Amino acid sequence: MKFIKKFAKELSVFGLVLVVFLGLFLYRQATFKDYKTIKKSELTQMVEDKKDFVVVLGDSSDATVQGYQSIMTQYTTKNRKTPFYYLDTKDFDNLEKYVEKTFKTNVTYPTTFIIKKGEVVAQKEGSLQYYSLYDFIRENFS
Repeated sequence: MKFIKKFAKELSVFGLVLVVFLGLFLYRQATFKDYKTIKKSELTQMVEDKKDFVVVLGDSSDATVQGYQSIMTQYTTKNRKTPFYYLDTKDFDNLEKYVEKTFKTNVTYPTTFIIKKGEVVAQKEGSLQYYSLYDFIRENFS
């Protein structure tokens, strides 16, 4: 009988710990959002479909872009309604030609584009700090 009571007590403690971890996991899922990494074909299709979105083009092996990615994650977590995408340009052939054809501009990387109805309405080159990114998107996307 003692064994059953001890086992039930340990099982209830284990169950409580399991519920706490499950709650923490669900909280993280509910409060965390990351930008979506897309392919060149997806970006081209979104532009052709005349969608509204924000996209960052950059090389994931570049230290500047790596730092900017954490700011992009912070932005998307706090501003869930903004459709935010990232296109990794690391393995791109003819990147300049693609950007010229798709966005009708020449840029350095990373570059943040605001696209409305398939057209570039604003662009900003370089890595931005959180509030600079927030203000840039608020002024041009809303």
